[in-house]
Amino acid sequence: MGCKAILVFFQYGVMANFYWLLVEGLYLHILLVLIFSPNRHFTIYLLIGWGIPTIFIITWTVTRIILEDTGCWDTNERGGPWWVIRIPILISIIVNFILFISIIRILLQKLRSPDIGGNDQSQYKRLAKSTLLLIPLFGVHYTVFALFPDRSSNNYKIIFELCLGSFQGLIVAVLYCFLNSEV
Repeated sequence: MGCKAILVFFQYGVMANFYWLLVEGLYLHILLVLIFSPNRHFTIYLLIGWGIPTIFIITWTVTRIILEDTGCWDTNERGGPWWVIRIPILISIIVNFILFISIIRILLQKLRSPDIGGNDQSQYKRLAKSTLLLIPLFGVHYTVFALFPDRSSNNYKIIFELCLGSFQGLIVAVLYCFLNSEV
């Protein structure tokens, strides 16, 4: 029972990570699109970041108990319960990638504005820098293996996610906290 509880908490942490990445993307997108928004939507962000994973983890736990209550729940012999977690994570990755593309488009429009001085090379350099700063914040690297089946790309996926995913928090902390003079 303890092993199952730990796995439920682990899956909740993984899903919450993806939904907090989505919240960061939504927040940044809203900041860029709605310049004078008096409402900060913090309650909605909390519900998205903690609430949506709670709903799906409870659903996953119930489906595991009903359909596949074997061992420690660390194997997936039947696909049904696993997709209860996988589909919401895929949706968050896809929505976050769409937000990422939209923000890059907005940045490109702002750089092409006549108010911004400088030559084309400096504008593209600023766009490239902005894009590279957004990649770890949005978790864009997860889109590489998001739609591949787990069995077909498992070895490459593990190496890729260990190299990039494990340093994501460090990269975000360094770029947005330690190197930011406002923080």
